[in-house]
Amino acid sequence: MVLQSEPNHGNDVGVIIKKARNHSGLSQRVVAHRAGISLRALREIEQGRVRSPRESSLRRLMEVLGLTRNPDLVADPTPSQSESHAEDEPLVLRVLGSLSAFHGPVRVPLGTPKQQALLGLLALRANEVAERDEIVNFLWGDDIPDSFDQLVHTYVYRIRLLLKAHNSAKGGGMALLRRAAGYELQINEDQLDLLEFRRLSTKAQQAQHANQVMTEFSLLGDMLSLWRGNVLEGELPSLRSHPVVINSSAQRIGSALRFAELGISLGEYGEVIEKIGPVAHGSPLHEGLHAGLITALAGAGQRAEALELFTTIDMRLRRQSGIGAGVQLREAQASILRADSDPGVTAPPMPAVTSADTSRLPYAGGAFVDRPELHRTVQHLSGSGGAGGPKTPLVVALYGPAGAGKSAIATRAVSFVRPHFRDGVFRAEVASGSPEEIHVLLDSFFRTMDIPAHAVPDDVCERVEMYQALLRERRVLVVLDNVTGGQSVRPLLPSGTTSALLVTSRTPLAALGDGARHIRIPTLRRRQSLELLANLIGEARLLREREAANQLASLCGDLPLAVRIAGMRLAARPRWEVASFAQRLSNEERRLPELAIGDVRVRDRLDSVLLALTPRLRQALQALSEETSPFTLARAVGRLQCPAREAEDLLETLVHEQVLERPPRPGEGYSFLPLTRVHLRALRPAPEPVAVNREPRRRADHIGAVPLQPPGQDGSWHQLITAGQSRIHTR
Repeated sequence: MVLQSEPNHGNDVGVIIKKARNHSGLSQRVVAHRAGISLRALREIEQGRVRSPRESSLRRLMEVLGLTRNPDLVADPTPSQSESHAEDEPLVLRVLGSLSAFHGPVRVPLGTPKQQALLGLLALRANEVAERDEIVNFLWGDDIPDSFDQLVHTYVYRIRLLLKAHNSAKGGGMALLRRAAGYELQINEDQLDLLEFRRLSTKAQQAQHANQVMTEFSLLGDMLSLWRGNVLEGELPSLRSHPVVINSSAQRIGSALRFAELGISLGEYGEVIEKIGPVAHGSPLHEGLHAGLITALAGAGQRAEALELFTTIDMRLRRQSGIGAGVQLREAQASILRADSDPGVTAPPMPAVTSADTSRLPYAGGAFVDRPELHRTVQHLSGSGGAGGPKTPLVVALYGPAGAGKSAIATRAVSFVRPHFRDGVFRAEVASGSPEEIHVLLDSFFRTMDIPAHAVPDDVCERVEMYQALLRERRVLVVLDNVTGGQSVRPLLPSGTTSALLVTSRTPLAALGDGARHIRIPTLRRRQSLELLANLIGEARLLREREAANQLASLCGDLPLAVRIAGMRLAARPRWEVASFAQRLSNEERRLPELAIGDVRVRDRLDSVLLALTPRLRQALQALSEETSPFTLARAVGRLQCPAREAEDLLETLVHEQVLERPPRPGEGYSFLPLTRVHLRALRPAPEPVAVNREPRRRADHIGAVPLQPPGQDGSWHQLITAGQSRIHTR
């Protein structure tokens, strides 16, 4: 087919090419690269300046843009062409925007709204299992019909019919499989835009690390071109708060910020305007995106439009929060005004991102499994979970056993909610909460906010007042890790309603106040442990030794830290059999020494827990560790040799300290976390050998031994722990 260029005609070559490119969502750079022509040549064609484009160039452009497939852009395609093409094309799903499916050029109807919602959820969980409970929750929430089970089966049956009808004749298409816990949509990377987005994200990260600027810029542009709106726009509202949706949206914003930074440095202002404009429109209060857009508009010679956009965003921020434009937006405005006054300046630079702002990082990696606690944390921090109230700051406290993954969930949650906190994220560890420590922490926070040293008061109380006043005027997320007491962090609680606090601790922190949301981070479910192992050692390897992997997870007590260490050790030794490693762990004396990699050791975490307990609690734990199964209060009274009321108080205190699990139902027993009991049993003194003229060994040189000496009489508890460990290693 040959296109003729006719002036002022609706089918002009340039008009058709431009219309097709806009319809496909591709940038000029991407189309030119794929067609093998120069970017300048494509621009000349689209602007109608080329009267007779080369036939070879035109043919490649048509192939890239699918002109022979779209009846709206090319006249009179023959039915046979369309049908034969559709037979060879796989079914393609799109979720980066409204849910849609295409078989070649033909849009495929997806059935009822509930059926579409289920397909959307399965697509978010592509090549993973969407659990039955998750499906029911997202389809009906609290209003679950009596026939929900039959309805789910009906929707699944219809989706399978849909996939079967539109799968490619060559095979290898989508499949919806029944799993023990739910359903899994198996789909190829090129059949789902979300998977393509992730693939390009990985390649862009590699290009960034290799300092391949042009390659990274092109890949980021391709990533942004995949988006047609918000994830699953128009579907069930419950899908909008799904962790995959939140994570993907955050990655889109991070990618747009990086694309703007590179594009402005390369002088590609038109590309930046085209790509980040839709992202900024979907995030009307994100200052970094609008600062990049303002800078690109100014660089493209549209300074009046840039200044008008600044005024619009400034007014919008004042209406929404009472706070005007922040540092990035004002730097963008100032750069334009300076450029206007200096004819030698061609374009303002991209405003620098402040050191507190980590939202510009577009990538998130590492082996991780979705957990409902992460979902709840993100909901509360983003303001959609009902945390706090209209006049209270958002405060979320994560607590749970040592090694349960509190810090990992906090880090993951921060990556999701960055866009909500335009003035950055402050992180710190609080060891004691002493005035001296608070003094130092606030000093680092002030430096992050670019507060000059001479403006910071010396008195710690005055520093706290200044900190509170500054956070009332900003949107900041404060993250405090490994907190030991709620009173110690009260001076760091943000005031006002614009900032938020995320705290991790081993025990619940009641002193954080009435508005705080407390979320316990438990050990993993077995399915999650196996998923984490599969992420680390590969799914094929896990499936080959599924039973051994299940045993390994059990021996790790489904503790995330232990499972991760075991998986990392196996990943570093691909020739190891999972069953052999599980056999090594089955020996209680070897288990904790084996669960170590480098300076990361499960035993160190458990030691820190025991170190924080009172001598009486350690004595109680050591006595109870003789129980190998859940035990009742009456059983505990016999072990502890104390009245029932005192025994119950001890048990509940140990539950609070996250070393015992409360009975799941009335009448059932308390239980140890498996590795805690193993650790306590390993710390028991070994039987004394009979020797002549040898001083008897003290029983107090092991934590948990009875009787125990308090710290200071015979060395610190740290020294006692070390002594106990050395004996375990050499036993």
